[in-house]
Amino acid sequence: MVDPADISNREQLSDREVAERFIELFHHQDNPGEAFRCWVHPDYIQHNPNAPTGRDESMAFLVNAVRNNPELTHEVKRVIYGDRTDGETLVAVHHHFRRTKSERGHAVVDILRIRDGYVVEHWDVMQPVPDLQDMKNANGMF
Repeated sequence: MVDPADISNREQLSDREVAERFIELFHHQDNPGEAFRCWVHPDYIQHNPNAPTGRDESMAFLVNAVRNNPELTHEVKRVIYGDRTDGETLVAVHHHFRRTKSERGHAVVDILRIRDGYVVEHWDVMQPVPDLQDMKNANGMF
């Protein structure tokens, strides 16, 4: 298995490989500090209005969030890799986000723009997971 923190051959990695390593660290290992240190460009653009822009500012914000929520999880349900155009790729990560194990949490889609071996931009949409009795269908959120 490849070490997801190995940035030694960044310039030779495909956008998909960059995304996979970032997703492994951030979502599977719940380690945003390492994910951002390794794979996010210093001029990172953040579109979530509740988080700061810039790699270091966002990294500090996320590391603090994990520290304050030790049960926090990102259960990845699917990843959609877009086509490479104009030297960059968009990747969508659909996941079940929970701050605690007991809460229903949120269905989240993170959209990452990958360029030159870095995550350079991020958007997200979040939707609370409703109680089963409040759902109008039996399809579920995931």
